[in-house]
Amino acid sequence: MPHAGKTFFFVNYEALRHVQTDAMVDTVPTAAEVSGDFSQSGVNIYDPTTTTSNPNYDPSLPVSRTNPKYIREQFSYNGVANVIPPNRLTNAASIMLNKYTPLPNSMDMGGMTMMGQPTVVGAGNDANNYLDSRKERMTDDQGTVRVDHNFANGDTAFFRYSVGSEYGFMPWGLPGFGMYHDNLAQHGTLAWSHVINPNLVNSASVAVSRLAMSHTTESASKNDIVSELGIMGTGFGGPKAWGAPYFTVQGFSPLGDNYLATPMEAWDTVVEGRDTLNWQLGRHSAKFGGAYQKFIWPMWGFFQNRGYYQYTNGFTTEYALNDGTTGSSLASFLLGLPAARQGQAGVPQMNLRQWYANAYAQDAWRLTTTTTLTYGLRYEYMSPLVDIHYTNSNLDLSSGTPEVFIGGQNGYPRGLMYANQTNFAPRLGLAQSLLRLGLVAHLAYGMFYTPVDMNTWCNQRHNVPYVFPMTSQSDPYIPSIQTLNFPSPVLGTTVVSFTALQLHAQAQYIQQWSASLEKQLGASTTVEVGYLGAGGFHLQRSHLINNAQPGAGLIQPRRPHPKIRFVENTEFPSNVTVSSSTFPVSTINLLENTSQSWYDAGYVNVRRRFARGLSFLANYTFAKSLENAPDFRSPMFESAIPQNNDDLNAEKGPACDIRHRFALSTVYTPPAYGRNALTAALTRNWRGSVVYQAQTGFPMTISVFGDTANAGTVVGENPIRANVTGEKVFTSGTRTAIKWLNTGAFAAPAAYTFGTAGRNSVYGPGMQNLDLGLVREFAVAEKARFEARAEFFNALNHTNLGTPNRFVNTSSFGSITEVATPGREIQLSARVSF
Repeated sequence: MPHAGKTFFFVNYEALRHVQTDAMVDTVPTAAEVSGDFSQSGVNIYDPTTTTSNPNYDPSLPVSRTNPKYIREQFSYNGVANVIPPNRLTNAASIMLNKYTPLPNSMDMGGMTMMGQPTVVGAGNDANNYLDSRKERMTDDQGTVRVDHNFANGDTAFFRYSVGSEYGFMPWGLPGFGMYHDNLAQHGTLAWSHVINPNLVNSASVAVSRLAMSHTTESASKNDIVSELGIMGTGFGGPKAWGAPYFTVQGFSPLGDNYLATPMEAWDTVVEGRDTLNWQLGRHSAKFGGAYQKFIWPMWGFFQNRGYYQYTNGFTTEYALNDGTTGSSLASFLLGLPAARQGQAGVPQMNLRQWYANAYAQDAWRLTTTTTLTYGLRYEYMSPLVDIHYTNSNLDLSSGTPEVFIGGQNGYPRGLMYANQTNFAPRLGLAQSLLRLGLVAHLAYGMFYTPVDMNTWCNQRHNVPYVFPMTSQSDPYIPSIQTLNFPSPVLGTTVVSFTALQLHAQAQYIQQWSASLEKQLGASTTVEVGYLGAGGFHLQRSHLINNAQPGAGLIQPRRPHPKIRFVENTEFPSNVTVSSSTFPVSTINLLENTSQSWYDAGYVNVRRRFARGLSFLANYTFAKSLENAPDFRSPMFESAIPQNNDDLNAEKGPACDIRHRFALSTVYTPPAYGRNALTAALTRNWRGSVVYQAQTGFPMTISVFGDTANAGTVVGENPIRANVTGEKVFTSGTRTAIKWLNTGAFAAPAAYTFGTAGRNSVYGPGMQNLDLGLVREFAVAEKARFEARAEFFNALNHTNLGTPNRFVNTSSFGSITEVATPGREIQLSARVSF
């Protein structure tokens, strides 16, 4: 009978049940402070309603504590200074503090950071006074089914289906404001490789991937805190979106539900077809291929639907100055005086579609027995995301004055931007063997296009006319926002922010080049010394084109474009109330492809193939990474927007710059000690592994909490940098958790000015980690084996410090109380193979 081939099956299932107690240090108000009594808080507070002009002010001199422009009266009640009268406390703040904020349970715990982010941003003497211990829970199940078939003619095919389910709870912020998540990932692939002739093989595949994600808050469908606080004009979305506003109070841990606890549901689906043709022709090894992908992305999410509020010290300072010694943001919170607020009317939802394709040709040409030239060309096309159901809007800046258009109307593209159609990416490589020296030299160059961040289109869901991001920002020292309520959204009268992307954005790409030399040492070990360089061009940056220059007074009248308008003949959705197509706009965040990055690295690799029971890979890299703008969603410890939008060159500085990094991974299988049968049985089939990593720290930007320059910002960002005083950053007694840097090296800038510190000019702690593994195998049958494994993560229980608090106008500036990696963890497992 003809041979029909063979079929192979593989089935896998894995389960994980994870419960871990997370200890977080927070700052919460004392019972006295909640009642408005700051007499024991070590701070003097002043009544903003008593602000009067200083009759002795000299306008020819700079404004300062000795020459203030304004003066205020100190708060006092029943003869006790620094106490706010009870009738001045707002109902919303009292409910939030008394019902949803815990009281201190510990004292003197040092400064607190959440990896450099402002979980504690400048309290008084009671900083870091609450130890929060809650459990994160994770239930994870995943499995795979694969069927392979080898045909008699040499063809092969396989089908694989994988599914993973993840459900759990993650504590965030203060107790009561964590996040539940429920995610389901599925992936199916069908592939076929066909042997056309001995020199020509074609491989084709189709695949479908789907990711369903759901996030909810602890209050969802249980507790409508927005309504309980009595805040009007926000809280959209129904019971699934219930929760609390997000209050960031300078000097205290944020209160309420943050962005990570945003109710959201998304269904991402990618359908892909791919084909590759391999052709061996003499000295040429050619490869041709292409792929097509269809992306389907429906989603809804209630971002900022419950309101966001920021409170700073300025309103209750003595002289309406950034003096650093008077004022309390908690007093501003109790008085109901936010420095900035943002709410959102409407439900941001979308149903996006996109397709992208690529094709390439590549050839490895063996010029001589010692020289190989590899060259190729790749083409990529990515269509803009198009919403098939909902209205999206963007800006046209071609006339010099921003005009708003709705995608698909008046000749504008439905995807809000024009696609790049000339994305050709060349690749070139050369390998040369230097036989007399025993060396192999490599040279390579490549160009790689970066797909547009799909979240860029998510930003467009937060624009009028479909959604109203209602924003207000006060002078940081003279309050102008007197209510937590938001107005009814009316296009033409409601002040909104706006996010835009370039209509004709240049393609983002990376150029990469490298050179290396390899040397064989013995039969199993290779040493490689090399250089790697890369440059990023036309990368995305955030440019706030409607910010004002630093100065006193309301920002809105000082903006370059206090109002903008929709283009003529715009058709608005029927459910939008329109009084005028011209409307007041606050922040305009233009995501433009105008930034650049630089990366240079030298490295040494030592590799040993498995021989005599030992294999290892060791690497040391010395690198420098720069960029002239932070990424809009920067993972670094800095603001994602520039400090001065009229001086973008000042944004150049270190990027994700890890200067030194060493990594070693090794596996050793010792020979059995065969002195007798017993020792042989005890010592055979053991295997040990070691993974060691050490690196220098990440850079961070020393900043100021709040928009003390009063120039405008994205709500929630803190782009103003500190001033450099001239003192050394690292002195004797620094580089500790209590005092990582010399806090005297930086100071808060004067009111209505930018800071002088550079971006990412200070480096945080480095990291060291050692993981160990020990494995023993046992034969339990002819074709079955049992494996017992013990693994030790951070085996030395080394403390890797997190990033210091970077906000100079905080009590915990420069201190660290959170670790970057967990302590020692021991995992025991077993496996049966048959």
